[in-house]
Amino acid sequence: MFNAVVVITWCFMLNMGVSDPGINMLSQGCSYYNVGSVSNFNSNLNITFGLVRTDLMNSGKKFVTEQSLSGPDSVYAMFQCRDYMSAADCIACFSAASTQIRNCSVANGARVVYDGCFLRYFPGSCKLS
Repeated sequence: MFNAVVVITWCFMLNMGVSDPGINMLSQGCSYYNVGSVSNFNSNLNITFGLVRTDLMNSGKKFVTEQSLSGPDSVYAMFQCRDYMSAADCIACFSAASTQIRNCSVANGARVVYDGCFLRYFPGSCKLS
């Protein structure tokens, strides 16, 4: 009986140790400039982050750019997680980053860098050639 408990506990600990969402924050920065319309900005930010999450969940990509251009305070976002991370860990890192970056309140740009991912939003274009 004791051996079975030890084996089950050991297996459980192995499963717990495999996942590493990489959410140790390395740096954060907020723009010194604020948005013009807080409600429009928050709507665009929520839409953009929702699109990023959908892309991560549906495509398995590790690098995503999205935008919401409604009204005067458009939001462009760029997110990347490390190649070795699982899809679940990448999404967990995005969740942590998207929560933390909101501490910049109504700044028109912000970034947060974790050891497993980074997230940035800004009012400029996110087009990559």
